[in-house]
Amino acid sequence: MALPKIELPAYDFTIPSSGKQIRVRPFTVKEEKMLLMAIESKAPSDIILTVKQVINNCILDGDLDVDKMPFFDIDYLFIFLRAKSVGETVAVKLTCNNVVDDKPCGNEFMAEMDISNVEMVTYDGVEDDINLGPQAGVKMRYPNYSIMRKIEELPAIDKKTHIIVSSIDYIYDKNGMHSYKDYTTDELKEFVEGLTEENYKKLENYVDKFPSVAAKIETTCNKCGFNHKVRYTDFFDFFI
Repeated sequence: MALPKIELPAYDFTIPSSGKQIRVRPFTVKEEKMLLMAIESKAPSDIILTVKQVINNCILDGDLDVDKMPFFDIDYLFIFLRAKSVGETVAVKLTCNNVVDDKPCGNEFMAEMDISNVEMVTYDGVEDDINLGPQAGVKMRYPNYSIMRKIEELPAIDKKTHIIVSSIDYIYDKNGMHSYKDYTTDELKEFVEGLTEENYKKLENYVDKFPSVAAKIETTCNKCGFNHKVRYTDFFDFFI
């Protein structure tokens, strides 16, 4: 005789970048274990693959291609699922940097972050069509989740240029439009690094204003009594 199957709750979720509404379910215990194992491995490729797999499992309807979704959509959706599945608070470790008698307090203590109040931070006036000179420019796009998570493992000196390269949709000039798909990553990197400082900063400004998730913690050090206000804006800050 087959065991009864307990129906899981379903929730409406609005995708930030498109406004499209989908139905999702919470993680199962098995999926939560998969995530914990991936996080404990500390291998970015394992974490990326597992997060995408769990999100795919939890989507109940819609023709959503997780691999093509902008990274901030995945971040926001994953945090939403985590809140519905495990709980709306995440324990985080803080180190007090308050100066007491000319010395840093240095106390390490735990605080709780309410992820049900996570916000999507966006910027006004961001244009994805960037002019680089007479009859020349670049059309930009948001990188997907896999690309951004891999870039985060690169040395800081290389990170910004790789993000810009991964955000190029196509380049245009008087001879026409040239898709990023027609070039290697090295060729696109050479193009970006060959720009003037002024034009590079135009592309840099675009990626610096990517939408992002953000959460705030306000808590007090249990040693010196200093009031801390901490803002988390990176996906890995929330869970890893």
